[in-house]
Amino acid sequence: MNKSVLTNLVFLGIFIFGLYPLIPHKYEGFSVVLLAGSSIIFLVTKGKIKRYTKTFYIVSSLYVILFASSMWSSDKIESFNKMETMLSLLIIPIVFYLLLGESLTDFSKIRKLFLKLYYISSMLFTTIIFHVFTVYKNPKYLKYDSNFFRSALVENNYLGEHPIYVSIFISIAIIFGFSFLDKERKFIWKNFLILLSQGYLIILLILLMSKGVVLALIIALILNLIRQKRIKKAHVLSLILALGVFFILIPEKNNRFKEMGNLNSYKALDENNSTSIRVLIYKCAVETIFKNPLFGVGIGDVQELLDQCYFIEKSNFTKEKYNSHNQYLYTWLSAGIIGFLIFMSLLGYYFKKAIQYNDSIMFSVLVLYCIIFLFENVLSRQSGVIFFSFILNYFLWDNFNRNKALNYE
Repeated sequence: MNKSVLTNLVFLGIFIFGLYPLIPHKYEGFSVVLLAGSSIIFLVTKGKIKRYTKTFYIVSSLYVILFASSMWSSDKIESFNKMETMLSLLIIPIVFYLLLGESLTDFSKIRKLFLKLYYISSMLFTTIIFHVFTVYKNPKYLKYDSNFFRSALVENNYLGEHPIYVSIFISIAIIFGFSFLDKERKFIWKNFLILLSQGYLIILLILLMSKGVVLALIIALILNLIRQKRIKKAHVLSLILALGVFFILIPEKNNRFKEMGNLNSYKALDENNSTSIRVLIYKCAVETIFKNPLFGVGIGDVQELLDQCYFIEKSNFTKEKYNSHNQYLYTWLSAGIIGFLIFMSLLGYYFKKAIQYNDSIMFSVLVLYCIIFLFENVLSRQSGVIFFSFILNYFLWDNFNRNKALNYE
């Protein structure tokens, strides 16, 4: 098999992730299977390769420590289910660092095509969602507010996705979109069309109003501009002020940010207030950590202990089970201080490489996730963990290989 065919084979595995927003929730796991399958064929055909073994050990360490925590969990079935859900934290590193490894093939074209494909997929996905909004009817929601739009997503048979994860996918597309802007004046119309497309995606974010994701996207974009020295401190302050005014002016029925400034959100539990719910959740998570700080409680027992705390606090949660809603707390709860430090070291490693290779897209996506981790257990759901593991490891692997290719020119 010649070099171009092998390159196209790798592209096939990556290609499916460019369509990820359009893949129905129940089929998302097949994207990992396809990527792994094409990579195995690549390895068998190409033969011996130089592997990124050290990097593999680093990026797979989180899965290893969480798997170890399952050994001291009393609920083995729950442990197995959790580790199965998070399996892409191990499989995708195997794909990029052991199966594909070092290649002197220039994959830069693949990266550009992937970014464009993902962006177009996100635009189509957004269009589908807007159509769903127009046909959705529910007597429970008489107003077109954020609850209406979020319920329309969850209850749709094709979409069936949590609004937070849809917002994450769209936010990543927005980050990609800003990278398409061209500084040359002759491309003014191209830039104008891109900005229109960005506005189209931003409207969906505002309608869904996932507070943590919106804040994470804003911070990610601002930090990237500061890192690139393309914005001054005065501009940052002006931008923050403008955003503050913007959030205040959002119509009352769709402004979920106002509940964060309501003192009642922090005094007593209101099950219709997501901020109020999170206050109780974090209280229980921290209390449970203090009881088991060194080794955690084991990944299979986390939810049971949180539920016990909710009961003691007389939360009367009736709608669903609430996880820790914080990836950092969840990791500490599961695997103790060692697991938490491994998780932080992993994120630090990604940041180090993003800065080393001056990869602004990888940097922005990583900041986005790190902030969202404060409000959501992204890695506990298949939709979140698969794409998180893919996007960061793909960018890292791509940077390794592009750097090698340049050194050999």
